[in-house]
Amino acid sequence: MGKPVFTMMIMRAAAVALFSIVGFGVSVAATEVTVLDGSGTTNPSKFFWEVNSLFEARAKPPVRVTYRAVGSGAGQYEFIGADNGFLPISQDFGSGDIPITASDYQALKGAGHEIIHYPFQMGAMSIFHNVPGMPKSGAGALNLTACVLAKIFKREIKTWDHSEIKALNPSLNAPAGQDIKVYHRVQGSSTTGGVTTYLHAACPSVWTGELVGSTIQWPADTYEAYGSGEMSSKLSSIPYSIGYIDSGHGHADGLTEIALENKAGTYRTSLEAGATGIAAAATEAIAASVMPTSPLADFSTVSLHNMGGADTWPIVAISYVYLRKNLTSLGDRACLLKAFLEYIISDEGQALLPAYDAVGVPNEVKSIANTALNSLVMPACTAWSFEGSSTMAGTGQSDHVISLKRRDYAEYDRGQLKARTVEYKENAKIQALEATIAQLTQQLAELKQKESSHETTEDKGKDNNNALGVAAIAMATPALAVSVAAMLVTLRIMNMASAARAGGGAGAQMIGSPQVAGTPVSAGVPPLDDDTAKGSAQEI
Repeated sequence: MGKPVFTMMIMRAAAVALFSIVGFGVSVAATEVTVLDGSGTTNPSKFFWEVNSLFEARAKPPVRVTYRAVGSGAGQYEFIGADNGFLPISQDFGSGDIPITASDYQALKGAGHEIIHYPFQMGAMSIFHNVPGMPKSGAGALNLTACVLAKIFKREIKTWDHSEIKALNPSLNAPAGQDIKVYHRVQGSSTTGGVTTYLHAACPSVWTGELVGSTIQWPADTYEAYGSGEMSSKLSSIPYSIGYIDSGHGHADGLTEIALENKAGTYRTSLEAGATGIAAAATEAIAASVMPTSPLADFSTVSLHNMGGADTWPIVAISYVYLRKNLTSLGDRACLLKAFLEYIISDEGQALLPAYDAVGVPNEVKSIANTALNSLVMPACTAWSFEGSSTMAGTGQSDHVISLKRRDYAEYDRGQLKARTVEYKENAKIQALEATIAQLTQQLAELKQKESSHETTEDKGKDNNNALGVAAIAMATPALAVSVAAMLVTLRIMNMASAARAGGGAGAQMIGSPQVAGTPVSAGVPPLDDDTAKGSAQEI
């Protein structure tokens, strides 16, 4: 092919491309993708990833949001940017389960940067054990005070039949002299930091200040666990062991929880405290001025451990997004970041958290987050709005709208898979209960038959025992039948909710800019296991 012909072909291709752009009014800028990058704690990573996917499916023009789960320490390091002139290191926002330290807060302020702590989720940490025969939670659970627990972890109390444990649990039946096998995390762990902070707050006379931190010196006759996975494995497989892990992870793995005494003197497990008891820790902290109401304040001393309140859970973590007040350097990314922040504290965003064993923040904390949103110094960028279940004809198809009506198949299919998984699990539970009822019904019939056939004196001597057995099974059978009925009702409700999610149905709510209408759709403690030492830039 000669050069003139080849040149003509190139010119023709260029002309076609120009015609496509100019002739049809296609904007080059409209095809650009706005990219937002964050990094930090592993705890909300799955929640963030789901939000990222929703934004990428619903946004017009296209956006991409990434979150790198590296731990609170690394997230703070990249946010603070001390080695980068106190500018963030390739990061638009950071996240962590620990507040920025006082020294780093002052250093940033001295460099001319006002920073914001943006609270958005909470979670519980719990103490679990493996004393055989104890219930996993509720009535009959093993009770411990903070001081008795501190003595166990310090190995001042070494056996399960110790008088201080027996005084709190008179019915505890442990072999005489049975050793307590104490497991603790190694390397840096925010869970270790949370538990040790609680012990010091609740029992400072036993658990002194030098024993607080993400890494501490444990007694030589305690046992190590690398990561939350190994901690769970050890506690489930080794009788008479004790250790700590985030509540959601522990219960998901079927571990048995200890009922801790809270500041009000109430014994509760985290399951009994529930989302209300966990969220109450933040409400109490704000009321006691432990947590500032201004997001621009120094949060370095904030701790939600051992807060007051009859039903408050005593070991609670709160997660933050770290922001600079002035976002002008981010350009268009600033408006996308603000939309992201609005979403994660909206009703829909908060409703996603329980699926990841986390708890939404109470209204008092949402007020702090909203104050933060109103404090941001924004560049000249186009604000994003949200279209919910109520169709915004015309406006909803405009640029810079994140629409519930706009989805991609992968996101839709994931929702269907979640619904099918829940249904499968609930059906399996119902089948197990039905099998138990059938077995009890058979045993009841056999006992009745045996009772009616007793004719000898020896048999009559056993009548009382048989009658007791019949009565016990007779009482158990209706109770299980009620459980099955309740499970069926629950399954029905969950199926209806799943169908509503698949169809995009929801009530109305205002979030974001004034033109917002409709609510994002709702769905279902990552587990609270941030494997990074406080202030460290290394992922562990």
